[in-house]
This record gives sequence, structure tokens and C-alpha cells, in this order.
Amino acid sequence: MLKINELRTGYNGGEIVHGISMEVPDEKIVAIVGGNGAGKSTLIKAITGLIATTSGTVEFDGEKLTGLAPDKIMQKGVCLVPEGRQLFPNMTVEENMDIGSCTKEAKKHRKESMEEMFEIFPRLKERRKQLTGTLSGGEQQMVATARALMGKPKLLIMDEPSWGLAPILVNEMFQTIEMVRSRGTAVLIVEQNVGKTLAASDWGYVIENGVVVMQDVGKKLLQDEGLKKAYLGI
Repeated sequence: MLKINELRTGYNGGEIVHGISMEVPDEKIVAIVGGNGAGKSTLIKAITGLIATTSGTVEFDGEKLTGLAPDKIMQKGVCLVPEGRQLFPNMTVEENMDIGSCTKEAKKHRKESMEEMFEIFPRLKERRKQLTGTLSGGEQQMVATARALMGKPKLLIMDEPSWGLAPILVNEMFQTIEMVRSRGTAVLIVEQNVGKTLAASDWGYVIENGVVVMQDVGKKLLQDEGLKKAYLGI
């Protein structure tokens, strides 16, 4: 579904991602893991059009995404749950979610999608008229995820979704990711929580200093002694 070939990008003339290639197949969970400053979030911003690429290509369903604006990429079926959630705290839960249904296809099914999200996240139904800024961190992550799913994506990209969450809420989040995949949506997840992320993933890429240094089935990567020492402290 998503194919990245020799992608290079960075900021202000400085290159951070150095020729990364990777794929996300249909209906699979793919993880990108690595330490702080490895280039994970920079790569995600390039895929979603938030920063420009200097070379290489990004394709989705056989169509080139490289050079497209973020809203055009979303129209193609790629939706992002951004790092830090980036919600509107003075708007209600329902209003924040509604923003996600901005593609032509999503607008046609806005009402049904909203009810579907409330089935997936019953706590949000209870708080649908509540200001988002008054919610807990876990509830805000639910809103951010529901907002992205309102766009009816073929690929959901999640950038550091466990950021600021208590351990029990991290478990709930990974259950949600598996549920999203079971509904036919591919998931690309960028996380510093290496253990849980790779355990939940069909395939994983390990990035260090802007390059892919390892890739394999998620659970096999978890068994790698070098990875354990470098990222798990084992």
C-alpha cells in the first residue's frame, strides 16, 4: 500500500533522514522504532506532506504522494494522529472529531462514522459535549484517534501515541490499534515504547541516525540481543 523509496529530508538544509526505504502492506501493522533524534517523526512529516522531501519518492496505492499538500494526501486515504494529539481544547469532543471528516467520501458518512466512533470509544459518547481540554490524557488520545478515523483512512499513521499515558492506558491504546487493523485499515506506528510496539506489529523497522539499521517481523526483532541492549536496556 505505502512504498517509500530512498527518501531524504530534513530542516533548513540539514538532512535528518538519509535515504530510507520501507513498505506498509494492506491491513498490516508496521512499526518504526528508535531512540530520540533517530529521525522517526521527521520521516512521518515527510510522508504526510508536512515537510518537503529533498529526494526519493513516497507512493500510496500506486499514486505518487511526493510533493502533495497534506490535505491532498489525506484525500488519498492517509490520516495522521499527530504527536502530542494537537486537539482544540476549547471545542467539544464531538466538534474535534467532526473536523476529521473533511474528505469528500467522509463527509457523505459523517453521521454514521460518528456513531461508529462512539461504539469504539464509549467514553467519548459520554463526553461528547464536554470541552476536550478538560479530558484526561487517555481520553484526549481517544479523541485524536477517532478524529483521524472519521476521515475513513486506508492507512492510519500514529506518531508517538503513548506519549504521556499511564501504563494501563497504553495497553488500551494498543488494543485500539489492533481493532483498527481488524476493520481493514493498515497502521503505521512510530513509538519509543519499543517492547509493546514490536509485539503488536507484523513488521518493524529500527531507525538510527536517519537510516534503517534493522528490519524484521516485530516479535523477531524483540528477540534480537543487539536491539535489547540498544533500546530495551536488557
